[in-house]
Amino acid sequence: MKRSRMTSLLGLVIVVSAVSGWVVTEPASYHEVGDIRVFGNTPKEITEMAAGDVIASEGRTLAEELPGHDEILPLPDGKHVLVSGRDEWIWKVNLHDGSSEKLAYSPVSPTGARIDPNNPGQVYFCMARLDFHDYENDPGLYKLDLKSGTFTPVVTRVPVTGNLRPDGLEIPNHADDNQEVVYLPPYKQTGVASLGASNSRVLQFCNDLDISRDGQHIYITEPFSHPKASSGLGAFAEGITLARNGRVWRYDTDTQQVGLVLENNIFSDGILIEYDASGNETGLLISETVNSRIGRVHLSGEKAGEYELLWDDLPGLPDGMDRDSEGRIWVGLIKDRTALMTWMHRNPWLKPLVLRIPPHLLPASKGTAVLGLSPDASRVIAYTHHDGSRLLDISVVVPVGKALYLSSFYKNNAGIHSVPIKAVLGASSPE
Repeated sequence: MKRSRMTSLLGLVIVVSAVSGWVVTEPASYHEVGDIRVFGNTPKEITEMAAGDVIASEGRTLAEELPGHDEILPLPDGKHVLVSGRDEWIWKVNLHDGSSEKLAYSPVSPTGARIDPNNPGQVYFCMARLDFHDYENDPGLYKLDLKSGTFTPVVTRVPVTGNLRPDGLEIPNHADDNQEVVYLPPYKQTGVASLGASNSRVLQFCNDLDISRDGQHIYITEPFSHPKASSGLGAFAEGITLARNGRVWRYDTDTQQVGLVLENNIFSDGILIEYDASGNETGLLISETVNSRIGRVHLSGEKAGEYELLWDDLPGLPDGMDRDSEGRIWVGLIKDRTALMTWMHRNPWLKPLVLRIPPHLLPASKGTAVLGLSPDASRVIAYTHHDGSRLLDISVVVPVGKALYLSSFYKNNAGIHSVPIKAVLGASSPE
């Protein structure tokens, strides 16, 4: 009788624990699963260019005191770079001798960055939460004065352009339309000083940016916008759902207005402005990281107002993008698109269960890669995959001189890494 009671009690404890665990792990309401996604084979243009692991064989590491970082920004002297560290410091690194120093402490975790073309002593940074951490300051666009080391907020709120739900998720105007929407001119352009609680929300995830050559326009990517949006572990759920929560904003430095350029995109991340021969803005290249795609927003011409898919079914997750002196585009594929991920997106009914698993317990690939594209993004010029033995999580590929500097977003990273451009191009040359 006593044993029977103990068995019943143990069973009750197990049931209560299971129910409690199920309730506790329920995904937040803003994690809504997107449509089925069927990936095809990796484009043959990439497989034909696939080189050996030149990062493992010819990679170089310096300034090993540097932590994981999301951005490497070359300074005009050609000798130094700024690095946006996961420790929330902006580091200054001398590429000639490998020395480094902490330059400025960020108000939030720093992500993408660009130098002000009209003021080389000023740098614009995107700031985002990292790994569910709490911050006193809001994420958004900030500017750093290199002389004083002080940050000033520029855009931390954006106009509400869709349906802002009680849980904080803003539903796009075309939420039922499986298609990106481009606004020319930007939708609901509003002066930053006029943005308040009644007509705006926090720019929840300022991820990357690019600045026009004249310094007038700053384009900002926002991969998703719920109130707990963050990079790192905070982005895993969005990578599972593949929801169309991505947006691109434009800030006008003259009028100090911000408005919506693109919505209904999946995880808008890396961004590059495109120009015609006269220097006019013609398009925006956008990496859809967890969707393994690169697309183009047409700002002018016959396709103005359209979103064009350029590259689909990439072998990895495209993150940051940059150009070298010849205009070639270099893309960091932060992680491999694994067979498990591909299968899960084909079977979205599993996703509500996967969302209950803590992000740090989910399997993650060690593979990472570098993709090179022609200046118009129409051709693959290089591709090299790395097994993770030297570095993990290449978030952006930054050309400096004759080398490609590889930003590692891995939390336990040590140092800044590089590989010769010649080695990547040479290894990728078809026989």
